Amino acid sequence: MGARRGFTLMEVLVAVAIAGLVIAAGFRLITMSMRSLAELRAERELVAAAQRVWLEFRAKEDTPDKGEREGTAWESELDSVPVVGDMELPFRRVRVTRGGRSMVLYLPQ
Repeated sequence: MGARRGFTLMEVLVAVAIAGLVIAAGFRLITMSMRSLAELRAERELVAAAQRVWLEFRAKEDTPDKGEREGTAWESELDSVPVVGDMELPFRRVRVTRGGRSMVLYLPQ
């Protein structure tokens, strides 16, 4: 009898199973990457929005304590922290919210 040519059924099944696992892992990796990218994008938009609010508070003395513009909301309040003796350091606490995420800025007065 001559040399055997081709693959047995068991070899084909093992190869298909391995290929399936590799493909499934690849899809999982792609899904996780897309989710991470969306999170990063949302975080970057929030930081950019907070920066715009910060610049507005620095540029305009009459910026309202509460407001919303272009999908970004902010709320601010004046506060102070005791430093030395009777001295206090005044600051403005500003909470910026965009797309369900928020961050707090502490601005010196």
